[in-house]
Amino acid sequence: MDEKKLKARRKKIRLMQALSFFLMMIMMFSVQDLVTDLRSKNEEYEIRYEMPFGVTNGQQVYELFKNGEHVRDVDVNEFNLLDENGNTDIKYCLLIQDVRNLSYVIILSAMLFVVIVIVENSVGGSPFTRQNAKRIRLIGVLQLANAVVPGLVTMLMKFFKFEYASIHFQWTYFYMFIIAFAIMALAQVFDYGVKLQEDVDSIA
Repeated sequence: MDEKKLKARRKKIRLMQALSFFLMMIMMFSVQDLVTDLRSKNEEYEIRYEMPFGVTNGQQVYELFKNGEHVRDVDVNEFNLLDENGNTDIKYCLLIQDVRNLSYVIILSAMLFVVIVIVENSVGGSPFTRQNAKRIRLIGVLQLANAVVPGLVTMLMKFFKFEYASIHFQWTYFYMFIIAFAIMALAQVFDYGVKLQEDVDSIA
């Protein structure tokens, strides 16, 4: 392989490593949010229906406050769930969102790690290997998990605490399924490319 191609692939590796570092930072922030909310108390939180800062047209939204300080706008339906005693638990609802976000980040990080392994193992050689075909298939499985796991975790946590769980069809999940099957189909094509490469090598 000539020097130009090696430099181009090394640039790709550096780009993947930069993306991996970015995802690791997001994971650290997600873990930090989870730990912070775990250590807090439910009494520290409240939901207010107020006019956002800087808005003057009378528009009001539901906002989450912690110890009187604004945290973020929220979907009130996600925070008004009642337990068996008829009480809300804002902290637990926050933990549901934290765990869901963390599961997304973990799966995406795993996918990117597999991509980095594929790129690194392809530098200086052919990318058409059985190992890479398996890795691409693994990316498809992880993408499928990305469409299922966060929603399943959310549903189970809601049911455990509030004895309530609802499943709403969202086009986003449908698109994730399509992407997952497209990646798995690509793995099949890659596997076929490996067989062709092996046939060419055996002839040579």
